[in-house]
Amino acid sequence: MNKKILLPVMALALTFASCDMDKEPYDQIPTDEYLTTPSDFESARNSLYYAMRISVGGTAFYNAPDIQGDEFNAVAGYLGTFNYMYTWSFASNMSEAGTVYANCQAIIAYSNFIIDGYNKCDMSNTVEFTPSAIATLQNIKGEAFFMRAYALYDLAQYFCADYEEENADEENSGVSFRTDFYPSSDVSTYPARKTLRETYKQITNDLDSAAKYITTPGARESYYVTKDAVTAMQARVALAMDDYPLAAQKAVDVINTYTYRFANSVSALSTMWENNTSSKSDPESIFKLAVKNQDERSGQTGSIFHPSRSGATPDYVPTQDVIDLYDAADYRLSVFFQKRQMQTNTGASGELYIFTKYPYEGYLYNQNAGDEYSRGMIEPKVLRISEMYLIAAEAYTMNDELQIGKNFLDEQLRQRGVTPAASYSGKSQQLEAIRKERQREFIGEGMRLFDLKRWHMGVTRGKPQIEDMCNLPGSTTTTNLTKSANDYQLVWPIPQEERDANPQVVQNPGY
Repeated sequence: MNKKILLPVMALALTFASCDMDKEPYDQIPTDEYLTTPSDFESARNSLYYAMRISVGGTAFYNAPDIQGDEFNAVAGYLGTFNYMYTWSFASNMSEAGTVYANCQAIIAYSNFIIDGYNKCDMSNTVEFTPSAIATLQNIKGEAFFMRAYALYDLAQYFCADYEEENADEENSGVSFRTDFYPSSDVSTYPARKTLRETYKQITNDLDSAAKYITTPGARESYYVTKDAVTAMQARVALAMDDYPLAAQKAVDVINTYTYRFANSVSALSTMWENNTSSKSDPESIFKLAVKNQDERSGQTGSIFHPSRSGATPDYVPTQDVIDLYDAADYRLSVFFQKRQMQTNTGASGELYIFTKYPYEGYLYNQNAGDEYSRGMIEPKVLRISEMYLIAAEAYTMNDELQIGKNFLDEQLRQRGVTPAASYSGKSQQLEAIRKERQREFIGEGMRLFDLKRWHMGVTRGKPQIEDMCNLPGSTTTTNLTKSANDYQLVWPIPQEERDANPQVVQNPGY
C-alpha cells in the first residue's frame, strides 16, 4: 500500500458516520491490530459501505462524465460548473480525477484491510467467534472482495482504455493497486500500473471470491451486497471485456430469479426516482446505498439540472437529440424531463426541457426538513434490473443470437411503455436500437461516456433545444463539439498528485 493510497483512507476514516445500518461507526485510522473481534469487523464493514456511497453517489462519478459527453448543453449565464469537462479543457490537475481516483483507492485500501484482517484474525475464542459470528465475518470478507472489484472496475473505466484483446497486455495500460494492506512511506514499495488483462483478471477473481463468501440472498432494494448483486456485477464486467456468452448468462441468471420487476407506469417510475423508501417503492434496484440523514448525503447529483427559482435557468439542459430519442408513449419522457419557460441573462428566452430524473425536492430533501444540500439527491442505485435486460440484449446480439437479443430488448421497451419494432434489418440495426435504449434508460447515471468508449464511437454533442439559449452557441468546444473515438481525453488523466507521490505510476498518453 503506497502512502498516497493511504491518505484518502485517513480522510475517509476520520469522517465516517454510522450510516444508520445498526452498527457503531469505525472512525479510527486502520492498523494491523485493529480487527480482533466480530464488532471490529462490523465497524470496518460500515466504513466500507460509507466509502462506497460517497463515491457512487458523488458528482465526480455521475455528473462529470455526463457533462463531458454528448447529452447536455450549458445554458447561457450558467455558473461554470464542470466547464472544463464540458469544453474538454481539463488536465491532470482536474479535481474530479483526483476525487474518483482517491475514493476508489480508499475503497480498495479498506477492502484489503478487511480481507487481511480476516486472514490474520485469531478466531480460536469460541465464545466470541461462534459459528454464526464466523459466518457473518465470511460474508463481510465477501463484501470486501465485491467492493474491491467494483473500485478496480471504476478505475479501469475512468483511467484506462477500453478492454480489447489487442491492447490487454500493453505495459501500464491498467490500474495501480495492491491486494494487501501495506501502508508504507517507502516509495520503492508503491505499485506500478498493471496491464489491462491483469487488472480485469483481479476484478473477475475478486467477484468469484465474493460469490464464494457472500450468503445474503437477493432482495429488492437491498442496502447490502447480495448474491444477485455479485452476479449482476459479473454481467457488467463481462460485457466490458467483450465476453458476450458470460455476460448474457450472468444477466439472465439475475433476471430469472424473478425477484426484481420494472416500475412500469409513469407514477411507479416517478415514485421510484423520488426515492420514497418508506413505502419500498423501488422494485428495480438489485443493490442500492442507504442515505438516511443529512450526515450521509454524498453529493447534489441533480442540482445542476434544476433552476433555483421560477423563471431561472439551470446550468445544463438536455440536447434536442436526447428529447427526440423518447417516444411520446415512453413513461420516461414525463418523468425524466419537464418543460419550463426561461430567460437567460443574454435576453434569449423560450421553453426548454429540463432534466428531472433526480427530483430537486425529492424524498431525501423532504425527509431532511428542506436541507439545502439534499436537493437533487437520491439513494444511489448501484445495480438495476433494466441493466440486466440491456446487457442480455447486447450480449446475445453481439454473439449473433439476434432473436434472443431482440426478445430482451423488446421486454425492456414494453416495460417502459414503448411498442417494440416488428423487426430489424440485421445485427447493426438491432445494435443501434439497443444503444439508443441504453441512452434513454441510463441518462444522467454516469454511463454514457463509457458506453461510447466501449463502442468506439467518439463524442458528437447533440443538437441544442434552442441554440441562442446555450453558452457560446456554435463553438466547437460547446454546442458543436466533436471528438473522435481515439481522442486521448476519452481516458481521464492519472491525478498529478498521485504521480508526484508514486513515481512508478505512468501517465496516460496525451497528458
